[in-house]
Amino acid sequence: MTTVARVIGRQLQAAGVRYAMGHPGGEVIDLLEGLRLEGLEVILTHHEASAGFMADAIASFDGTPAVCFATLGPGATNLVTGVAQAFLDRSPVIALTGQMPMDRYENATHQKLDLGALFDPITKWHARVNAQNASAVIARALRVATSERPGPVYLEIPSDVARQEVVGGIGRLAETEPIAPRIDRARSLDPDQGRAAASLLRESTLPVVVAGLDAQAARASAELRRLAERWQIPVIVTPKAKGLIPENHPLFLGVIDMLGMDRLFTYIEGRDLVIAAGLDPVELAHPWKAAGRLIHLGPLPNDDLFYASDAEIVSPVRDAIATLLDRAGEPRPKYDVQQVRAFRNNFWAYVNPSRPSLTPQEVIAELRLALPRDAIATCDVGNNKSLAGQCWPTYEPDTFAVSNGLSSMGYGLPAAIGLQLRNPGRRVACVLGDGGLTMLLGEIETAVRLRLPILVVVLADSALSQIKLGQERRGYPATATTFGRIDYVALGNVFGARGIEVRTRDECRKAFSQQPDGVPTIVAAHVDPSAYKLEL
Repeated sequence: MTTVARVIGRQLQAAGVRYAMGHPGGEVIDLLEGLRLEGLEVILTHHEASAGFMADAIASFDGTPAVCFATLGPGATNLVTGVAQAFLDRSPVIALTGQMPMDRYENATHQKLDLGALFDPITKWHARVNAQNASAVIARALRVATSERPGPVYLEIPSDVARQEVVGGIGRLAETEPIAPRIDRARSLDPDQGRAAASLLRESTLPVVVAGLDAQAARASAELRRLAERWQIPVIVTPKAKGLIPENHPLFLGVIDMLGMDRLFTYIEGRDLVIAAGLDPVELAHPWKAAGRLIHLGPLPNDDLFYASDAEIVSPVRDAIATLLDRAGEPRPKYDVQQVRAFRNNFWAYVNPSRPSLTPQEVIAELRLALPRDAIATCDVGNNKSLAGQCWPTYEPDTFAVSNGLSSMGYGLPAAIGLQLRNPGRRVACVLGDGGLTMLLGEIETAVRLRLPILVVVLADSALSQIKLGQERRGYPATATTFGRIDYVALGNVFGARGIEVRTRDECRKAFSQQPDGVPTIVAAHVDPSAYKLEL
């Protein structure tokens, strides 16, 4: 008998899905069995939000959909945060939850929620699966999740439906082909739309490129470098676009909306042209104030109107950049590389202040030196995000993961687990604060159980330092922003991980140089939080 659960598993597996993460309840045991029988690895997490974060990180890595699941009621409500993360960071996640049996739904009240309505605002599409529509619903879910802009789809599966036999067979719609990485189905709206953009580029004297999430998703690294190098234009990236251009490239300036953001925004505001290459407004937490001309290059028109655009090339980002280069003709270098280097050197010194005791910046510097060039880093949210986003040099695409659109604490550790699963031969580290670690602390056991050698770096200052600094700036006392002391060595031992505490650069260097041996390592770096507060 071909059950609904097995059809779901078969089509997901055929589309390239390898993992399903979640925390089960009785209402989803038939679903999980169907996924298992069809070859998906079903992974238990300690919290449903963690499952969503893991799925988001895996799906963001190469555009192949990933799956998270939960039971009905509180399982579904816990899953909301992870799905909202995928929605605002544009990840093709398929979220599955159980629901009451159909014959009880109308008259029941216990744990009854309208789950379609709950997930509607944070998904691209949602549907209830039954024995008649299962094949078509899964096929459509995969298509919707991966189309521009990618995002999550939610499927509600009543507990009695998962074990029912599919009505009418699987059908042609179930013959799902593997999802190609980074699907970009947008098409150019106007073959001549590059002329105005090319004219703006030729006439500009101080242009800058700001590259974002859509460029990363489109694998536009080579095209972006070609644009920057041919016209000698400096590049700023968003946190989701780190690695699009190596951060030791002579034309790289920095990461917008991270540590030292005021100086980068001031720089942008002083340019006469901004080339917004794949820039999604969801990435920007602060208003756009630049008054210069702007070229919008992206898979969708500039309908958000977060910024005004003077010209648009609406195409897959690779094609949009190629069109701009083709229409602009013979390149006219806009900057002396020494000018760009001088700004970058001054900016780097600004975001790396010196302190008598260990700074978070020094911890990041030692971590970067200890890990290979292609290491993958994740971070959490708070001052650790602002720091890692700016001070962790990234050299390749898809080697840095962060919750940016939603900016949810608790993201860093589950994301690292998901990316280590997806990349078993790579070094994976996550940088977080003590607040972010303890929010989903149980996932340390998940990493231990799965034998994942992730390096968990805690910038420990016993506080929600970003909020505490905000209180200090307003002259308020520290209220509800400080923690008690945590024994990180004992914490590691409790979970079967390795725990290390460090207070100097030399101790950091020694801790980070240890070779992975199949268990996670927690390195708690006791840092001076004053280094987050940069002098103007």
